[in-house]
Amino acid sequence: MNPDSSIRFEFLPSEDEAARKNGWGSGILYVLDIPYWYSNSDVQPHPVEWTWVDLLEHVASNWGALVFEQSYPFSWLNDVAHPGDVWNVAERRWARLGDELAEAEETELLAFERRHNLAAAWKGLSLPSLTLMRNGGVCWICVDGRAPIRAPFEECRTALVSICDALAQSFEGSPNPRVASAVNRWRNRGVTAKNSFFRSVTGMSQELLAAVQGDADPFEFWGVAANDPWADGLVEEGPLLAAARMTAGICDGATIRRVLDAIRRVPRGKLDALDRISAQARQHLQRAPAQYAFSSGYAAAEFVRETLGRDRRVRFEIETVFAELGIDVTPLDLGKETIDAVAVWGTRGPCVILNLDRQHISPERTRMTLAHELGHLVLDRAGGLPFCEVLGGTVDDFMERRANAFAAELLLPRSIVEYRRTTKRATIGDFVAALKQDFGVSKSVACAQIYNSHVFASLTSQEQRFLESRLNLTANAFGSQNAIKVQPTGDVM
Repeated sequence: MNPDSSIRFEFLPSEDEAARKNGWGSGILYVLDIPYWYSNSDVQPHPVEWTWVDLLEHVASNWGALVFEQSYPFSWLNDVAHPGDVWNVAERRWARLGDELAEAEETELLAFERRHNLAAAWKGLSLPSLTLMRNGGVCWICVDGRAPIRAPFEECRTALVSICDALAQSFEGSPNPRVASAVNRWRNRGVTAKNSFFRSVTGMSQELLAAVQGDADPFEFWGVAANDPWADGLVEEGPLLAAARMTAGICDGATIRRVLDAIRRVPRGKLDALDRISAQARQHLQRAPAQYAFSSGYAAAEFVRETLGRDRRVRFEIETVFAELGIDVTPLDLGKETIDAVAVWGTRGPCVILNLDRQHISPERTRMTLAHELGHLVLDRAGGLPFCEVLGGTVDDFMERRANAFAAELLLPRSIVEYRRTTKRATIGDFVAALKQDFGVSKSVACAQIYNSHVFASLTSQEQRFLESRLNLTANAFGSQNAIKVQPTGDVM
């Protein structure tokens, strides 16, 4: 196994043949090359000696969820920062809304956690939590006592296949019915995964799924080959399934169908120019990784401006850049105001569909939306957002924060806010109005960029209160490691 992988297993079957046939062996799980599942002590970690058939049984039973499920069981969980924060959000909700609701929702949430927490596999053995949840081309790895990790999904999938193949090979031919059943279930995991694929990948209920696809053959409707490699978990979902997953918690079947029809009409374009700047931006960020989503977005926006040769002192013409990069903009009625825009790429596009039901009558609002989508197109096509992104739908919070920060910094760099403040004295209201006029942003975006720049500390307490009231903040609501999030609509979240 690759020692640089985010997670990896080391396993040895029991030397005693009878114990091995009963599923026994010893192993260690490493997270970022540090022992995480082990026995003895931190100083001298030893392998865990146990019935490792527990792990094989669990992964085989939940294979479809581990490789395809990318949605939370309730729409109110869509804004969680990462899967490890699910229970904190749930407990706050239940404390506010009562025990009756908690009892109704807890069972489903427990089932979700069990599918994704590999520590739930062990029977009679307590090991620390290890939650894996896919998000497009990346995978959240949430462990106890450490910051959550965003790792390549392929890395995690390969690690699971490798350990389970090793376990199945070790236990092959066992006369123990449970062990034999676990081996057989692993060998036939593709059948189970295929049967649950559309529900797993969209997060839809069976009723909503039926309402969207009607009487059509699901494989034909969604553009998925029936003979895809289900056992390997390598089935490509495509833009239709990705859009369905992002809209499932906020739209009815008819609206989802309209979104899918709009995507079907997007022609295939050229990705060469967009691919070049995307690769350069990702390499730039890898050389100096940012700890927070917003700082990553800021750095990417600065790089894109410089690479495109745009002077930060003047208004950024986002529509011109879209034309240069071969990104089409198509206004359409999508049937629901919740959705702001849909970005499409890969097998179709690149294209941004602007939802006319959101009334894009403000140029500042449209510019912020397009800048937000450019952030996804530049940064997320090779990672967490495969083929499609729905603005206003269910999207990973990390990527939304980064795209919002990217958009605000692209349109109004904080360095220019700082320069303008030192060269042109004005009341804070006039300063905000001038930034809005000169850079084509909303007043909310201008206020947020002032707040997130060094200018804020130099303002009088009255001026700071003006910004905080405009942003609906209380003083000191955000520490230095946080940035105000601004929605692509131009409103503060």
